[in-house]
Amino acid sequence: MRSFLILLYVLLVSSFLGFIAFEIFTPVYVERKVVEIKYGTPVPEIAEILEKNKVIRNKYYFLILHAFKRGKLEAGEYEFGGFFSTYDVYKILEEGRTKIYKVTVKEGYDVFDIARVLEENKICKEEDFLKYALSESVARKYNLNTPSMEGFLFPDTYYFSRNTHPLKVIDVMYKNFLNKTRDLRKDLKERHISLETWVTVASMVEKETNLDKEKPLIAAVIYNRLKRGLKLQIDPTVIYVAKRRGIWRGKLYRSFFRIDDPYNTYMYYGLPPGPISNPGLSSLKAALYPAKVSYLYFVAKPEYKGHLFAETYLEHLRNMRRVGRR
Repeated sequence: MRSFLILLYVLLVSSFLGFIAFEIFTPVYVERKVVEIKYGTPVPEIAEILEKNKVIRNKYYFLILHAFKRGKLEAGEYEFGGFFSTYDVYKILEEGRTKIYKVTVKEGYDVFDIARVLEENKICKEEDFLKYALSESVARKYNLNTPSMEGFLFPDTYYFSRNTHPLKVIDVMYKNFLNKTRDLRKDLKERHISLETWVTVASMVEKETNLDKEKPLIAAVIYNRLKRGLKLQIDPTVIYVAKRRGIWRGKLYRSFFRIDDPYNTYMYYGLPPGPISNPGLSSLKAALYPAKVSYLYFVAKPEYKGHLFAETYLEHLRNMRRVGRR
């Protein structure tokens, strides 16, 4: 009789475990949907969210699986659609296979532009990104002698999950900068240019022109003026000052040129403390291999059709009259 009871018990337990295993490992059809799991959500609440959204049939089987696995479930947006078992869903959350969004950082974007695009795509909040991107301590972490990460967040197309930590975004972009500039950086020592100087010059070149053929000429003017001890007087540095101070509204006012700020190259001699944008490869190449010319001045032609260059101030004045500036 005792043997029969033991056998019956074993059969019942086996059947029960088999039923649970069947429920956990059998795929069921899930309609296409996106489910968000926020940071700090307790596992029982995660199970309830998944059941409510009909991603799993029964939250209790999810909790039983968690009791055995004790995995760390990652926050984020998850996209489901097709056949999934409870085990499949658990593994997706455990591995953090969140929904990915495409974000394009254009050449010449500064950290303020990048922050805006990231928030528009709900990757991270604008103010949170700026807090880290403008941090000197974050720049020091990457051994950069600059006040921020400006200039080193390489323009490219990226793929991020929603609610990605800003430091993760910065790390991905900076490592991309290192990868894309590996060959160019080999020539820095030979040309006696520091990494920070190179990128700062390239960032100004990037903002001054979008014509690749002009970029080595713009770079040459910057270096020539530095050698002569002349103020750079780069308009985009003034715009950057306005952005840093939160007063930029898309129009460059005369009063901005009188703002006492180290980035204002109309007020201060030499280079600004750091880059003013994130330059692309063509601008970085121009800053490393400037044209061999004696130009000291340039003025923009109407309708973004390039610039007129001059070696002397008198010639520069003539060019300004030609484009209707004076």
